[in-house]
Amino acid sequence: MKQKILDILDSLEIEYTNYEHEAVFTCNEAKGVDIPWYRVKSLLLRNKKATNFYMIVLPDNKQLDTNIIRAIFSDTKMSFASPERMMEKIWLKPWSVSPFALINNTDRDIRVVFDSVLRNELIWFHPLQNDNTVVLNMTSVEHFLENLCTEYVYHEL
Repeated sequence: MKQKILDILDSLEIEYTNYEHEAVFTCNEAKGVDIPWYRVKSLLLRNKKATNFYMIVLPDNKQLDTNIIRAIFSDTKMSFASPERMMEKIWLKPWSVSPFALINNTDRDIRVVFDSVLRNELIWFHPLQNDNTVVLNMTSVEHFLENLCTEYVYHEL
């Protein structure tokens, strides 16, 4: 799966650095990986009726208030997408979520919300496998998402 992401980044002429490391599955485990720049977490949420889906990207040390997401989109109560729903929407299990997974969201029905502190920063994501990390700037992430026709916004989280 990693190679598919790297090939897409190359085809879009996006500059990145790929780091190989031991597999990590939580933000706590990722603290042991020595990679510079912003460490983030990506969460997949759904509304109460599971009709709307949101990928939230924020610094790994920040807690998410789901009421902010509700307010942004005037939606109902939010909860985490189940592992089954994650497989259906992005073909991944929990602990592997990143904006790169949106290549698998063929319905293009997941909206992305980035914490505004990430704008113009260098950040890192797993390229759909937890033993590699890709570092790139947010402008490149935006370009990646625009290529997928995926809606994104920045908001203070």
